[in-house]
Amino acid sequence: MNDGEVKPLDSVLSLFKERNPQATVTNVAVEYAELARSELRERMAKGLPPDTFQVNTGADLLNSWVLTNAKDTQESKVENLQQIAIESGWIDTFHREALEAASHEDELWALPVNVHRINSLAIRKDLFEKYDLEVPKTIDELYALCERIKHDEQIQGEAPDKDEGMACLGLGNRWDWPLSQMTFEMILPALAGSEYYRDFWLGKKSGDAKEVVAAMEVALHLYCGGTDTSDCRSTSYFNADADEIDWNRSLLKLVEKSAMMVAMGDWSKGFLQEKELTPGKEFDIVPFPGSEDTFVFTSDTFPLPKGATNREGALALLHTFASVEAQVDFNQLKGSIPARKDVDMGRFDSVTLNTLRDFRSAEKVLALSGLLAGNVMPSLAAELKASMQLGSTEVIRNYVRANYDSITPD
Repeated sequence: MNDGEVKPLDSVLSLFKERNPQATVTNVAVEYAELARSELRERMAKGLPPDTFQVNTGADLLNSWVLTNAKDTQESKVENLQQIAIESGWIDTFHREALEAASHEDELWALPVNVHRINSLAIRKDLFEKYDLEVPKTIDELYALCERIKHDEQIQGEAPDKDEGMACLGLGNRWDWPLSQMTFEMILPALAGSEYYRDFWLGKKSGDAKEVVAAMEVALHLYCGGTDTSDCRSTSYFNADADEIDWNRSLLKLVEKSAMMVAMGDWSKGFLQEKELTPGKEFDIVPFPGSEDTFVFTSDTFPLPKGATNREGALALLHTFASVEAQVDFNQLKGSIPARKDVDMGRFDSVTLNTLRDFRSAEKVLALSGLLAGNVMPSLAAELKASMQLGSTEVIRNYVRANYDSITPD
């Protein structure tokens, strides 16, 4: 777990302990998502499931733990929560899209606790105001802004390390997924719209479609700092160590004033708050340029594993997660919006209220973790990284074209 995730979960566990003083909670969360998935698969295979666990909504939940035989729910590893949801009033009090994403054939299989926007841009609002910079609304405006930041001596002088300077965009791509997320879940919908984004990843288009190639070209432009791809590392709009650092280090560059922006899901808000930056004052979270009409979303969900040793305790924890009080506490700290729609939003700041406004008005589409099988995403991200490092889109174009049918669902 990262610094922006510890306190949100702890807040719910504290509330759970208040409501269930005899209960004992053992939190076995680990730092890296892939490690957590590996340990969870091992426990489930041994018939030693945790009482509950966190999983992304959509395909990550359904393909891994519900449709385990790839055809129906007969061999699911988690319980059907539909009747519990009806009896508990969740059906009427939670956002419909959050429930639908965690459902199969109108049956709920995990409790969504929040809604995260993927296509978000974290910005140093105080520096934007200081240098009279406009938040970019289009890809071309993003290019122009990066050129201004790259060549403005005063802006560069804000960086604590004068040799490193101020990156236009912070990036921590050590594990490959942040650049892939930006390319395929931010740039693609910004260029082609929500419907095209969804249809492409559901296998309804062509693997060499011009819209996807265009998204790759935008990523390359940002990675190389323009059209000259001869020495991308030294000319990039990203930080020079982008391929060596983890995603949270890219956000630390925003904290340290070594980067002006970071393209990252809005969990960045929770991380930046934990680092004592004030939302709406020192930083802001805005839609990725050109994608304001699309809300690419995911939810943290918690299912009820079959064979859980303390089923009663797990149910009590799910009910705590679902409560109004927990929804407020958790989402204030996490940077997301509540999965419940009856929460008093007066307790949230303007940044979160803007996200909720966009959720209500924009076209909502699932993140790739909700559309694709989990085993295809690491390869997609790795091929993109390799392609960018070569200063070309050829590797990733060839990979997507050759593997489109296996990447996308049947």
